[in-house]
Amino acid sequence: MSRCLPVLLLLALACLARFGSAQPVDSQAELKRVQAGLEELKAERRAMTERLDAAERELKRVKETPKVAFAASLGSNGLVKTTAGNKDLVYRDVLTNVGGAYNAETGVFTAPIRGVYYIRFTANGPTNFPLSAVLYKNNAEIQLIAHEQPSGEGSDTASNGAALLLEAGDHLKMVLWHNTQIWDNSNHHSTFSGFLLLSMVDEPPAEDSEDVQLKTLQESLKQLQNETQSVKQRLESTEQELKVMREVPKVAFSASLGGNGLQKTTSGSKNLIYKDVLTNIGQAYSSETGVFTAPVRGVYYIRFTANGPTNFPLSAVLYKNNAEIQLIAHEQPSGEGSDTASNGAALLLEAGDRLALQLWHNTQIWDNSNHHSTFSGFLLFPM
Repeated sequence: MSRCLPVLLLLALACLARFGSAQPVDSQAELKRVQAGLEELKAERRAMTERLDAAERELKRVKETPKVAFAASLGSNGLVKTTAGNKDLVYRDVLTNVGGAYNAETGVFTAPIRGVYYIRFTANGPTNFPLSAVLYKNNAEIQLIAHEQPSGEGSDTASNGAALLLEAGDHLKMVLWHNTQIWDNSNHHSTFSGFLLLSMVDEPPAEDSEDVQLKTLQESLKQLQNETQSVKQRLESTEQELKVMREVPKVAFSASLGGNGLQKTTSGSKNLIYKDVLTNIGQAYSSETGVFTAPVRGVYYIRFTANGPTNFPLSAVLYKNNAEIQLIAHEQPSGEGSDTASNGAALLLEAGDRLALQLWHNTQIWDNSNHHSTFSGFLLFPM
């Protein structure tokens, strides 16, 4: 970003020259300078992005490189000798095993990743018999040998080691050759050890600038596609919800007994039929039967008003499905004149529920063309 500051200063000076000076300004030249500054910033940003990507890949590789180091000895096995064929040596006394790549049960070291490993082994044995410790890779290739011929009384030590390039999964083990011996005790005379020097894991080829731009465009395209898909899903969901709301029927009715005059009953109840229809949106009310039928499950507001002379009781009763009393509007006799009773409520109705008003036994109701006695309702919201 060290080059950004001069560019920004250049832009600031250009602005001052344009707005703070009375001298005419070459707009085309200034535009070119600004464009050049922007292109320079873009190029610097691309270069920094590429460096950052490379540094992050390197850091990731370093962090992911395992720590590998092991050392083990034959330990208290004492003298190991073979006179009939080779014998695998198992170094059971483990001193170090960082990374767990050495197996003390088999004596095998397995390279966890491709890399350069430093491997070393030391063999000790009495001088009265040959000593040969041999390092094998993948049970076949001899890598190193430590050998001593008999030399009289006492003991000898042979050692060898090398930096080996191993592939991930390569196995190393020590073998005692035919007609040789090796010796150890708890003081660790005969050892097998190694550690990872260098990771040689192949790095992916660095992307060139065109690849970076293509990748950026592809990511932008993918993001745009995801955003478009999200908008599409929201649109479909909203439209579906709107469709459901639009399909909710519009229901509202009002009717009066109208010019029927006085209706009175002295022997049982009587169905009231409100024939003078004021409103019947949705056609849920029947003026032939006086019954309102709920077209959908929902909450409906229902209201009725009853008028009648005061010389006789008045009782208008709202029934649901010809059985359940929902509401009553009642007036007792009170002398001369007329009274009005009214009632209403928000009712939860199932689709197909029927509402009707009845005039109870020994009561009366009255109306004329001025709509004193009415029955009305409307759908508040579906359920």
